[in-house]
Amino acid sequence: MLHCTSTLSGKTSSAFPRSVGYSKSCVKATAAKASDTNSDTQQCSTYFTDISTSRRLLISALPLLTLVKDSTVVADEIPAIDEDEEAAFASELAALVPKGASKVFVAGATGQTGRRIVLELRRRQVAVRAGVRDVKKAQSLGLAVSTPGTSAGPVELVNFDVTSDQAALIEAIGDADAIICATGFTPTLQNLGGLKPGAANAVDRLGTINLVAAAKSAGVNQFVLVTSLLTNAVDAGQGDNQNYKVLNAFGGVLDAKHDAELNLRASGLTYTIVRPGGLSNEPPSGELIVSGEDTLFGTDDESGREISRDQVAEICVEALFQGAADNKVIEIVSSPTAPELDRGAWFDI
Repeated sequence: MLHCTSTLSGKTSSAFPRSVGYSKSCVKATAAKASDTNSDTQQCSTYFTDISTSRRLLISALPLLTLVKDSTVVADEIPAIDEDEEAAFASELAALVPKGASKVFVAGATGQTGRRIVLELRRRQVAVRAGVRDVKKAQSLGLAVSTPGTSAGPVELVNFDVTSDQAALIEAIGDADAIICATGFTPTLQNLGGLKPGAANAVDRLGTINLVAAAKSAGVNQFVLVTSLLTNAVDAGQGDNQNYKVLNAFGGVLDAKHDAELNLRASGLTYTIVRPGGLSNEPPSGELIVSGEDTLFGTDDESGREISRDQVAEICVEALFQGAADNKVIEIVSSPTAPELDRGAWFDI
């Protein structure tokens, strides 16, 4: 028997708690508390005789728990299952439960990677506050449109420039409790010609450092930062790597990203740093390869050198859902010859 007791409030939250426990006799998921004290109480009981039906219905019901103030789900009479099935169910359930972010601020939301992150967050029922330099451009991309089937409401569009002062950055972050930063210096004919020689430093070093400081002041709990392979090339003995030399020629962009990484790691925030290989705008054409820091260098003898931005967005959002991603640096590429990597093992490095 699945017995569900929920206290409903007028405030919608897409947060789930950091910890979720599961055993053969009990599944508990306590939704994040909302501040609204005017509530009604609803009780429901449903009987299951089939474990696969129980699993399917429980998992499909998880998004509905985002609407409750206090909720406890207890399975008292689910038939016993073997340890392998139990572990698979626990992994499947955990992959659907965010660790605590009720709203995520996406920095660089109109960029090629940022807009995909917004869409992935929406798909996962997470409320989004999108930081954009041009609100009209964001609207033309459809970022503010409510996504069918989600309960998080429309994306909030806010003016944001990573080179702004602290007050402006804090205002842009607003009430978000997690940040995914997908900002980055984009080479153009102007800045390559010397008209904007400090662009990489302003965006990828100082801008990200200032955003981390603003995040701490705003009470943000978690910060996911997208950088690049080879940001630590010199310290990793790859200073002569041709890929590093070519990429870093654009205003020292990899060195700037490296300094931003070091600052985030020392900030005290819970972080995940994602270093992708060469970014493709095409749909994924291979399986994800996830490795530890300073292990992938984009050389010809490696199994993968590029990755779809769709996969980058997916792993950035997944970092909010898995405690295994906390305080880790991961390097990611994809390859059509790589074996399929289970989502629950993405951060087991």
